[in-house]
Amino acid sequence: MLSATKPFIKLHKYDEHLVADIEALNSSGYAKDDIYVLKWNPDKNHSNQRDNFYKYSTHFEKAKGHMDTKANFFDNGGKELRSKLEHIGLTKDEASALVRELEETDKTCILAVHDLKDNIIEMNTQYNQ
Repeated sequence: MLSATKPFIKLHKYDEHLVADIEALNSSGYAKDDIYVLKWNPDKNHSNQRDNFYKYSTHFEKAKGHMDTKANFFDNGGKELRSKLEHIGLTKDEASALVRELEETDKTCILAVHDLKDNIIEMNTQYNQ
């Protein structure tokens, strides 16, 4: 069940550091339902069928460290990423700004965690309050 509070957000590369953060969260008691990995896929921004077949992709490449069993995992273009970010608790403006920031950096995905209570993982964005 989604929380009424905003999720903790961290921009990441799709690499071993992301896997380490997810494993740290899992070992601290966070369940798969509390953790989201939203991978930006620029190839999906230009689909002719995007509006007709609006769907979140959950399988796109082999998940590093079996992360798809430890976190909710999505691989989508900008429109779908913004929609998913709104679904998990960001405002429309926050979601748009975060996707723009992701597109302008060398990061490739967003880690979102509901109800992060401790300093289990290092923070790195202004979206955490």
